[in-house]
Amino acid sequence: MKNLILLMLFAAPAAARAEVSVIGRESLPVLLAARDKACRPLTIGGQDFLATVVFDGNWSTWFMLKPARGGSGGGIWTEEELVAGSVYSGQGLELRLKETGGVISVETADGERIEFSLTSLFDRLYDYSPQINFGGVMTYAVVRNLGPLTGDAGTVTIRLGSDGLYYYSLTSDKLISASPRWLLVANGMFYGLRVEDTSLLFVSKPVAEAGPAPSAERALPR
Repeated sequence: MKNLILLMLFAAPAAARAEVSVIGRESLPVLLAARDKACRPLTIGGQDFLATVVFDGNWSTWFMLKPARGGSGGGIWTEEELVAGSVYSGQGLELRLKETGGVISVETADGERIEFSLTSLFDRLYDYSPQINFGGVMTYAVVRNLGPLTGDAGTVTIRLGSDGLYYYSLTSDKLISASPRWLLVANGMFYGLRVEDTSLLFVSKPVAEAGPAPSAERALPR
């Protein structure tokens, strides 16, 4: 379901940092607050929930189900756990969770059932998260992420390719606290991210002669 796709993601040379321009910014708390809007709402067993995916340090997706009203009582599972079958207990309910062929089912003990695709959760993230367009060429959804095991803070960027695939990568705050991470090169410019205090900066700089080293992102069929 996932394929590794090579993309040019680059580290900024120290000598070129003076050339970096800030072309936009977003508050990190605002990005985090926008996360619930980008979840899929669902009602089952008379209770309202939010469903979404979060990402670990290996960029693997974890399924999250939590009460829509907020507070405690949420659960989180790896895709492998969903495929094997898992159980959510909370809000006076016991829900059976299962993923089959990319489709997630949530079912109560008395047979009430909701189904939706994993891809639909990416649809929601892409459509309802803040977005940034770099150079009039590429638009990324910008999603705040807290690691499911570590709580490490970072930013997931999601773009929709012309081939119908979602391409995504996770950038930890630690990685870009001192220098940018470059997501895109287009029209003679690099475009990327940097964190400063409580803001996510969208930055650019002219392409230098030296060629940067490639890295990887992941793709999900839409």
